[in-house]
Amino acid sequence: MKQKTIIFLLLFVFVILVGSLFAYFKLFKKAKDVHYHAGFQVYVDGKLQDFSGAKYMLVKPCGKEEKGQEEDEQLEKAHLHDGVGDVVHVEAEGAKWKDLFQNINFNISDKKQITGYVNRKKIENILDYPIKSYDSVVIFIGKADEKLLKNSVTKKRIIEVEKENRNC
Repeated sequence: MKQKTIIFLLLFVFVILVGSLFAYFKLFKKAKDVHYHAGFQVYVDGKLQDFSGAKYMLVKPCGKEEKGQEEDEQLEKAHLHDGVGDVVHVEAEGAKWKDLFQNINFNISDKKQITGYVNRKKIENILDYPIKSYDSVVIFIGKADEKLLKNSVTKKRIIEVEKENRNC
């Protein structure tokens, strides 16, 4: 009887420890580090938009929180760095293209037609489309000119930005 009780207590303690470790890693650690990039362009009435200005950039380095500050989950989803206005940085699960435009304060009016392409394939509801690693997205607001797809951001360009990136 005493041996069964000891075995039961040891088993109980083991289960509690394993459960606690699982809960710790699930709640306090990211399941996996998210960090990838995709290319994009936006044309409004045929004019390519320039997102390389300081007003569009996230200043803090990727993955670095200031002491005493928690990361902003929305900003982690999609942002721009280092004056690069055609490669988005993603550091949180569930990022969609609308998250980028929300985070850079670029209003996309629904009063004009919005046409989106991912890797030169037309996609419905592009703003709700997930941002995926090395995708190249072109969004037309107003008239879509498919000839401009030939100028889309290449995977080579995205990789160059990754290599040169000072903050990520």
